[in-house]
Amino acid sequence: MHIALAPFELKAGVSEDALLSASDRFEEEFAGKQDGIIRRVLVKDSEGGGYADLVFFRDLESIDQVLEAEQNSDVCAAFFSIMDGDGSHRVYEVLKSYE
Repeated sequence: MHIALAPFELKAGVSEDALLSASDRFEEEFAGKQDGIIRRVLVKDSEGGGYADLVFFRDLESIDQVLEAEQNSDVCAAFFSIMDGDGSHRVYEVLKSYE
């Protein structure tokens, strides 16, 4: 399993409610339909200005497939358009999971 961590801030004038609404739509219409995505978690830092999308993937190939599919998705474009950031992400391999 691999985790992609994509940090971002909201563009000026975008509310957290708008983020949650866009995130729900992104989940329902795109992320939730991708075979390689196991789980997705939207988080906010303790200072309230920074956010991150944590996406749990089955394997590295799934990440590549989802990144490719994002390029042709209007719902992805809408979700990403409210974010202020360079679109970068980091990928981590899960060594051990504690539930």
